[in-house]
Amino acid sequence: MRSGRIHGSRGVAALVALASVSALSVAAGAEGDTPVQFEGRVQWIAGEMLTVATDDDQSISVDLAHVPQDEYQRLRNNDRVVVTGSISSAQSRVVATSIQPVEP
Repeated sequence: MRSGRIHGSRGVAALVALASVSALSVAAGAEGDTPVQFEGRVQWIAGEMLTVATDDDQSISVDLAHVPQDEYQRLRNNDRVVVTGSISSAQSRVVATSIQPVEP
């Protein structure tokens, strides 16, 4: 499976559409997960949840349960990050595998 890179409003619209479809598709297993990668700014982080705002003001919920804690423990509001993961077929959020800061 090829990893997609999301840019601009068309990419985010596609991500939101995929998230909506994925939320409705409960029967699919892990093989139905859609890989994604996108960039944005940290809105907030609490425990194993992160919300990222894209450049066109879309908010995306990110599950951090599969990300090593050292990749996100120093993140603060407004830090730019690249999120890599998948849109789970069983959830309406991105399940991250990596959170990398973007250098200014």
